[in-house]
Amino acid sequence: MAGIMMFATAGCVFADVTIDEAKKTALEAAGVTEEQVIFKNAEEEMDDGVKIFDIDFFVPGEVKYEFDIAVSDGRILEQDVDLWEADDDMEYADLINANDEKAADKKSDGEITELQAKAIALKDAGFKMSDVTFTKCKKDTDYGVVKYEVEFRTNDGVDYEYDIKVADGTIIDKDVDVDD
Repeated sequence: MAGIMMFATAGCVFADVTIDEAKKTALEAAGVTEEQVIFKNAEEEMDDGVKIFDIDFFVPGEVKYEFDIAVSDGRILEQDVDLWEADDDMEYADLINANDEKAADKKSDGEITELQAKAIALKDAGFKMSDVTFTKCKKDTDYGVVKYEVEFRTNDGVDYEYDIKVADGTIIDKDVDVDD
């Protein structure tokens, strides 16, 4: 059992969890996937004499999560969820930009994700997640081309619709509708 520390107490055997297992536990508790989030922190540390994994991640423009998970058995000891605030754009900008570069690299290897499609549409329109409300993002096929239909509304009532090719993130079509 390489990499797993085991010990026995009162007839029970416990095994330390790995950082990857702790991250998976945190993602499941948050109800998100690894593709949707950016990890800010994931490290082992001591807290009041207890070994924990401190795991912090966020969904850009939406929500931030913090978890303390026991190394000994993978239990969630503490969790905190905060909504994204305007000043978070600046605080997390470096992590978001680094993740966007990684996502661009992944794009050549396969299909883009729903989150990447949203980011492509937002970048093209010149908005951040906090500036809009998404009303639709789903896969569809037109004439043999698989695409994401991405729709959002700005805070001032302008509707944007994008068709983005799943294979490579190319914007196929866009439409802007200003309410009169």
